[in-house]
Amino acid sequence: MDWLKWTIGLIGHLGIWCGAYSQIHATAWPRSSRKFSEKIIFLIVVIPIVYIATTMVSWTKLGISPSFTELLQTSKQFTFGLPGMAYLYLCIVAGLFVIAHWFVRKLRSGLPKSVVSSKRTYLNMKAETKVPLLHGALTKFLGAIPFNEILKLSRQEMTFRLDVPAEIDGLKICQLSDLHYTGQLGIEYFEKLVEEANAFRPDIVVVTGDLIDNRECLPWLDSTLGKLRPREATYYVLGNHDRRIKNEQAYRGRLEALGLVRAAGQWRSFTATGIKVDVTGNELPWYKGAEALATEPEGTSGAMKILLSHSPDQLDWAKPYQFDLMFAGHTHGGQIAFPFIGPVVAPSKYGVRYASGTFQIGKMLMHVSRGISGDEPIRFGSPPEIGLFTIRSTRKADVVDSKAAAK
Repeated sequence: MDWLKWTIGLIGHLGIWCGAYSQIHATAWPRSSRKFSEKIIFLIVVIPIVYIATTMVSWTKLGISPSFTELLQTSKQFTFGLPGMAYLYLCIVAGLFVIAHWFVRKLRSGLPKSVVSSKRTYLNMKAETKVPLLHGALTKFLGAIPFNEILKLSRQEMTFRLDVPAEIDGLKICQLSDLHYTGQLGIEYFEKLVEEANAFRPDIVVVTGDLIDNRECLPWLDSTLGKLRPREATYYVLGNHDRRIKNEQAYRGRLEALGLVRAAGQWRSFTATGIKVDVTGNELPWYKGAEALATEPEGTSGAMKILLSHSPDQLDWAKPYQFDLMFAGHTHGGQIAFPFIGPVVAPSKYGVRYASGTFQIGKMLMHVSRGISGDEPIRFGSPPEIGLFTIRSTRKADVVDSKAAAK
């Protein structure tokens, strides 16, 4: 049973430090601090594994088959005595917790009842654009790795049935998240993305943060997000990577000159077939504003409330507002999702719990996008996503049934 103890301990060791990584990346720490913490975590994860592996190999060469207890005793010098031994047993406990938590997530992984249809189709963006899309030596190298899905765009089409007025039935929403204009992916990729969004003929487009990483890509806005054509409006919030654009006021001004409507920290509204729909946004903890938002809009509250949040971590903030629908991003689906296991890290205080997908949180339905691009142009098991959503009303069926009964 020694192999089982070591396996559980290894899972716990990885779980502890993957959790630490997720928590750190859920904060508003400066990027330099987060990147430094990544290096420290990497060393903490790797050094004990390398030490134990080399010890086992050296013992095997001597014809010795060490037991779990013997290896623990041998590890005392390296692991600083009793504290190190305590950590090794802590890893076993943590490993059991990680395994149990994984099983619970798997049991709850089905779509909520509010999702009445879900279809995913894929676009090979290289074939669709017919131009080289990867720029830079590292990007080309990573793009050449087998099964890297950075150019495999997922068209995520879903229908949500919500308790909203019958007049809202048929409302169409397109979500774009985490575009990350870095220059590593060519502008043609994002122009094709906008074509797909417009082809859906949405009533509104919601952009949930991390638009631009590289200020040299600011001119890209004109032929990408500036070409969005929803029937009503395009609402946006910014994310942590947008902080790299130092002049926030000029940045927002440029977005708004192109027709995008700032949602963060204020109530916006549009009218869908005579019914008012309220939209607001949350950019915490990176930008202020949402913490002072009134619980209800001034004047008459709409018949439906929609929240745009860059991160799913704002769930607790959202509870008093009684939203019907929440859109978030930031987590990229973990960017690497292993077969059967799924993602192991995500920049969220919840870890990978809300790494991507659709979740029922009380009366509110939340969709977390895997995003479009990222800092690192590599994805496995978590392809980029454009979200295309149609709202159906539970009350429409009631109206139809009452009319039929009247006849």
